[in-house]
Amino acid sequence: MPVCPLCNSLAKMKKACPVCGGTMSDEGVIQDFYDNYSPYLDMNIYEDGYRCHDEKNCVHVFSCRHCRAGVSVAVCRIDENDLED
Repeated sequence: MPVCPLCNSLAKMKKACPVCGGTMSDEGVIQDFYDNYSPYLDMNIYEDGYRCHDEKNCVHVFSCRHCRAGVSVAVCRIDENDLED
């Protein structure tokens, strides 16, 4: 089963703001921002291809600490069998 390296703290991503060039921070997966209950629902129901969100990609929201700009980034999931013990 593929896992997201950001959701599982296996990696960190640095992202520069496209507006001001400041440092952006990972705010989490995009479906957590859909409505009040979306963080509690099964992630598989959101794998509909929206903004590349599917079984191969996990979409994270990044926001700029300086100008508050936001972008979504598709993060390629990795197969858990490829992870070392």
